[in-house]
Amino acid sequence: MPKNDDMLQLSPESIVLLGAKGEVLAWNAASERLYGWSSDDVVGSNMRDRLRCTIEGIPADSPPPLFDPFRGVFRRFARDGSMRRVDVFRMPYGATGETPSGIVEFGRDITQNIQPSRVLEKVSHRYENLFNAMPASFWHLELLGATAIVSQWREEGIVDLHGYLAGNPAAVRTLIGQMKILSFNERTVELFGEGRRDALFEDLNQVWPDESLHVFASSVLAALNRHETYSAECTFLTLSGARFDALFTASMPWPEVQRGQVLVGVVDISETRRARKEAEASEQRYLELFNSSPAANVEIDCSQLDNVLARLRLSGVDDLGAYMDAHPDFVEEALDSCTVVAVNASFVHLMRVATREDAFISLRRYWARALPAYRQFLLARFSGLTTYESQVLMTRPGGTTFNCLVSSVYQPMTSRPGVMIASLADVSEMSRARQVLARTRSDLAHAGRVAVLGELAASIVHEVSQPLTAIMLDSQTVLRTLNHPAPDHAELRELASRSSAQAIRATEILARIHSMAKRAEPIYQPLGINRTVLDAVAVVRDECRRMGTEIETVLAEGLPLVIGDDVQLQQVVINLSLNAAQAMKHTPERLRNIRITTLEREGGVCVVVDDMGAGVTARQAKRLFDSFFTTKEGGLGIGLPICRSLIEAHGGTIALELAPAAWSTRFAVTLPPLAAGNGWPVTRPAPQ
Repeated sequence: MPKNDDMLQLSPESIVLLGAKGEVLAWNAASERLYGWSSDDVVGSNMRDRLRCTIEGIPADSPPPLFDPFRGVFRRFARDGSMRRVDVFRMPYGATGETPSGIVEFGRDITQNIQPSRVLEKVSHRYENLFNAMPASFWHLELLGATAIVSQWREEGIVDLHGYLAGNPAAVRTLIGQMKILSFNERTVELFGEGRRDALFEDLNQVWPDESLHVFASSVLAALNRHETYSAECTFLTLSGARFDALFTASMPWPEVQRGQVLVGVVDISETRRARKEAEASEQRYLELFNSSPAANVEIDCSQLDNVLARLRLSGVDDLGAYMDAHPDFVEEALDSCTVVAVNASFVHLMRVATREDAFISLRRYWARALPAYRQFLLARFSGLTTYESQVLMTRPGGTTFNCLVSSVYQPMTSRPGVMIASLADVSEMSRARQVLARTRSDLAHAGRVAVLGELAASIVHEVSQPLTAIMLDSQTVLRTLNHPAPDHAELRELASRSSAQAIRATEILARIHSMAKRAEPIYQPLGINRTVLDAVAVVRDECRRMGTEIETVLAEGLPLVIGDDVQLQQVVINLSLNAAQAMKHTPERLRNIRITTLEREGGVCVVVDDMGAGVTARQAKRLFDSFFTTKEGGLGIGLPICRSLIEAHGGTIALELAPAAWSTRFAVTLPPLAAGNGWPVTRPAPQ
């Protein structure tokens, strides 16, 4: 048996398959002969535009619906410009939901009216084949009995037929009982009769439930009022009584109605309606959650921004940060491209506006004081993150500002293409509490540094006295040399240079002491951890030597920078070094060594301090970082808690680790590396 495409090509009559938008999908050889256009010329194009179609007896501005069965004479122009009169019959096919997949058109040339009966017979035969092959249920109905009853009602004085039928279900049942089915296709047997052809439609009332009677009544009245089509969603019954949702359509050209016939189509839309109800329920749940949430929720239309970002990607931009550096106005332009489309009551309250409409202002006004922060949101969106959260200084429509935690969701929503959701929370009180905590931490760190300086007093005096003593001796030598009749100028220059170098050394020592002793807000900036370790060792080395301990440094090269306050990080290294030296007072002097190592581990840059002291018991390890817990005589128990507080403020960790062989105790400090392009400034307030 030849394939469908072969059958199209073998047909002597024009057969055209049209898509859902009227585009040509298939065009057989007979169509080429009729119109002069080849299949390659027309497939994909709009048939109406290509052939300049008009329909005899129908105004050009009111063509029949595309998916309704239709029979009529078209006037069309062939490729050579000549006009053709074509008798056309159209039927929808391939219905999978509420809308058919396309249309099949049979056409015969009646320009010369050659052999009309024979051609019509062939077209009718093909139509019957197509009618039975359709995936939708189709019925040919005879309505002469129903129209006779309607005429009788009118003679009896019933003018408002619609109202009469709406209030009289029995009358509707009477009309249904007068309907006769002239023919139906195979899909009708499957859908209604469950395979029982003989029992199907003995009485149409058996498939019309009460809740759908109004649809039947409306379709009959539409036919009698010369409406050529009618469609509505309703419920039908199968012969076994099972209900299903359907799209009911009727094609009712007035000439056919006058002959007492209509064509009815029924498409099972149970799954479609179920999916639609689930989508509507989901949408309702979302709206209830959005509107009733105590969080301040806002929907923002970012479709224009998404188009801009997509164009940037297509043009080869893969580093949005560098692009924004080169185009400083981009952040504000991005804000201008976004529009607030919905807010909830909590958002209205948070922004202190009277109505929701008052909140629909330019997004730039909300972010007027937080443009650098919005830059980070843009980077997150461009990189493909589905969520991003940050604390920003938000501006209300009235001009006041407040600390706001903004959580954005970039995952696309099917029901709202191009729209993103953000939730806002006022964290002003929390920010103030964190600021107090940061000041307390800073004060505590300062107290710890002052305590450390007290422990280092003897070594500080010794370290400062060395350059001062050298300066004094060199100065005395200069005075004696000047008393000579012929002083040696070269010797004087050398003495002066040595004195200057010692003065610089003393100044550096005092500067280190001053930086530890002064009270100041921490300054967070990119640091090389090796330099910080060496500066800390320079402060504590003499004190360790006074206790008979040597410090060894093993510093890795090429470590990433970290963000931190140099003084506070030095304080941690100094504290750990002094603890290590003090823990070795009972260790033989030849074994009193401290090793400070820097390295890179997964997750950060590490400073490791090893010593050969008495070690830490399991019981002690559980409380090492508790405030006021100490293992030293006269210790306050605040050193390690201060260290932990400072390191956590830097986003890092400090922990007691298992020491390697030949060492007894190991503390490890881990700090997050500075990532390239993360937008940290050189200095900034303490992390919240």
